[in-house]
Amino acid sequence: MSTAEKMHIKIQSYVQKLERFADRWWYPPFIGLLAGLDSIFIVIPNDGILIASSMLVPRRWVIYALCVSVGSTIGAVTLGVLVERMGLPWVMDLFPGIEQSSAWMWSETFFGKYGIWIVFAVGASPFLQQPVVILAALAHTPVLEFTLALFVGRFLKFNLMAYLGSHSPKLLKKIWGIKSELKDAGVKID
Repeated sequence: MSTAEKMHIKIQSYVQKLERFADRWWYPPFIGLLAGLDSIFIVIPNDGILIASSMLVPRRWVIYALCVSVGSTIGAVTLGVLVERMGLPWVMDLFPGIEQSSAWMWSETFFGKYGIWIVFAVGASPFLQQPVVILAALAHTPVLEFTLALFVGRFLKFNLMAYLGSHSPKLLKKIWGIKSELKDAGVKID
């Protein structure tokens, strides 16, 4: 078994333990915190956690979506501020090889053409957001403008995902880009 497979199994185990508490008052802010950490470190399947949580406690889908949106935005803004202060060498140390990834190259091309609009689009999509966040920070994009564009995109995305998780989970199988997140979170949709 590879290291990646072991990590996926460990993440699934932790997520399943966490989801037992989906009806507790502290759970929505906690998954928001996890979404914030995911925006910086890229290891937490927050899409899968959000969907699973919405399936487990459907009446709370709106608060789950809001908390994950806020947490994800705060994490991304934190990453952006750190990048702006620490510079590109810090980014290369934190994310080795990121500048050679297809996500980086894609982000560089589209950020150059569309600026803040690509921040919104990536926020609303299943695409990896860290490269766009880093490029926006390196381009000294105004923090308020960046925060609003990302939050609106994340809010739309997470509301749709939470709604589908609570009302029509079978439709989730048809949405591109979230299958691995669902698998990592241990969500099985028949």
